[in-house]
Amino acid sequence: MKRFLLLVAVCALSFAELDAAVVNGKVMFLTKRGQKPVVNETLVWLDALGRAPKRPGSSFSMTTRSKAFLPHVLAVPAGSTVTFPNEDPITHNLFSLSAGNTFDLGLYKRGAGKSHKFEAPGVVNVYCNIHPNMSAVVHVMGTPYYGFSDANGDYSFDVPPGKYRVTAWNEQVGGATSEIDLAG
Repeated sequence: MKRFLLLVAVCALSFAELDAAVVNGKVMFLTKRGQKPVVNETLVWLDALGRAPKRPGSSFSMTTRSKAFLPHVLAVPAGSTVTFPNEDPITHNLFSLSAGNTFDLGLYKRGAGKSHKFEAPGVVNVYCNIHPNMSAVVHVMGTPYYGFSDANGDYSFDVPPGKYRVTAWNEQVGGATSEIDLAG
């Protein structure tokens, strides 16, 4: 069984005219022999348990190079478009069967690539129909408060006071959640 720990430390700070809180934490893994999760591919996010602002969609890129996706895990706000440029001298056909974000880009050669707009929040597993060993994850976010931990597992967010659910997710070990109350 894989185990995942999410440690959260909360500090409340006041800025001149704006109340804000700083959420600091660390993700750690309790793994079995042979498991090696990539720490800086751990996505951490805060869901406001109430009303939260939305981050507008934007443009992102996930490149195919040497029959691999770069980056391997990408987080984007809902409504964002991801372009999949192909830097390989071979053809790829990227697709996903993930609910709410199903797509098939068809065959395409080296060059600027093709794009897809991701609307529904959630995990989108991306594959190549020609190269079964190729896989990646696009995590479509419904919250504006998200980011990746660093190589030591540390993360930090500035958020308005309120109640939040903190989630840490890693492709190899799954996720862990914790609720926090940042009194305003």
